[in-house]
Amino acid sequence: MNTEISRKQRLKFFFINVAAFASIFLLLGFITLQLLQSSAYRQTDLSLTQMAENEHLIEMEITRYQQDDPFLAQLPTEQREKDPEGNNRFNSQIILWSKDGKILNKNVLGGRFTELENLTLDKKKLDSIETLNLENDSDTTQELSFHSYTIKTDQDENVAYIQFLANTNQISDSMNTFGTILIICMIVFWLISIGISFYISKMNMQPIMNSWRKQQEFVENASHELRTPLTIIQNSLQQLFTKPEHTIIEESEPIAQALNETRRMKSLTEDLLTLARSDSNQLILQKELVEPRPFIQQLAQPFQEIAEMNDKHFILENFADQPMLIDEKRIHQVLVILLDNALKYTDAKETIVLQSEISNDNWLIEVKNDGPSISDEDKRHIFERFYREDRSRSKETGGYGLGLSIAQQIITQHKGKLSVRDWLPKGVVFQIRLPLKK
Repeated sequence: MNTEISRKQRLKFFFINVAAFASIFLLLGFITLQLLQSSAYRQTDLSLTQMAENEHLIEMEITRYQQDDPFLAQLPTEQREKDPEGNNRFNSQIILWSKDGKILNKNVLGGRFTELENLTLDKKKLDSIETLNLENDSDTTQELSFHSYTIKTDQDENVAYIQFLANTNQISDSMNTFGTILIICMIVFWLISIGISFYISKMNMQPIMNSWRKQQEFVENASHELRTPLTIIQNSLQQLFTKPEHTIIEESEPIAQALNETRRMKSLTEDLLTLARSDSNQLILQKELVEPRPFIQQLAQPFQEIAEMNDKHFILENFADQPMLIDEKRIHQVLVILLDNALKYTDAKETIVLQSEISNDNWLIEVKNDGPSISDEDKRHIFERFYREDRSRSKETGGYGLGLSIAQQIITQHKGKLSVRDWLPKGVVFQIRLPLKK
């Protein structure tokens, strides 16, 4: 893949991940602050509404105003700090307003009136919680925060409105401190997420780069394999043009050579098409119930005859007797690939074994031969496309290194497994394991 394109794609992944983390952190911080703020002020707001509904408390405050006695207590001694509803009134104040918006109980408020002298009556916001911020003349650096609940009353001819105030400076300070800590934590973790995003973008590019390399190798290998037969066909045809007076019989050898390479090219293109369809999930299996025993018997017969003609021993151990739901054509193709390889890589007097049995809820098929073994390194790559253990020998036998790759694709689509191991003391075993469960 072009380096510039790869770099741009990686940067794109990086910025997407950074933006995603930032969005998540911002959303999480916003939700956390909203929930905490709602929870922090809930008890204060509940206290104000309960005070407004407490007629006994309202009567007591009006009586204090009428008698101009701030120390008048109509509540029992043990409840002076708490109203009958159980609400703590240490930070609460009750303001009595006249119709023209003047505070009536200034004397009752005493020294606290200096903190509230900038307070004004808002008649438009009755029977609802309101947030107020007042400047404190005694300390201009400290702003007083209140939650307010105002009601209209007719219990006294001078008192038109009653306002209940609760100081929320302590809650506000705690919320500001928490907000600062939350922002710092979000920034720190966002910076950490940048490093994580860089790592994730790198990891995201790896499959793309691996896929690109495999595609590039595939195209290069396919081009190389196609170039050889095309060159042979071209040379054969050019040779025919140089001898126009010759008969077909006289030039039968180059004609036969061209036809042979044409057949090889057709086989190669069919294999490439099978792999391409498998990669794009277009290789559709047509499954049907198949009896394994007659299927294996019929498939093995021509290979037994070929082995006999080449003085090789072919042993069939055909024991599977349970119907299998498979694509008969595709499984036949896999076994032809394995048996064809076994015949190619065994010499005269050597043995080939085809074994079929039911084992542990699996249809177990093994193709064994006591020909040359496969090294551990080759075993790791033997199912890769265009991989050949012995390239010179594969050329002699006409192989392209696609057969085992196709076989593995077909078995994988059947939810099975194709593996290879040594057959001691010498030889190779290819094992197919297909599950009985449909």
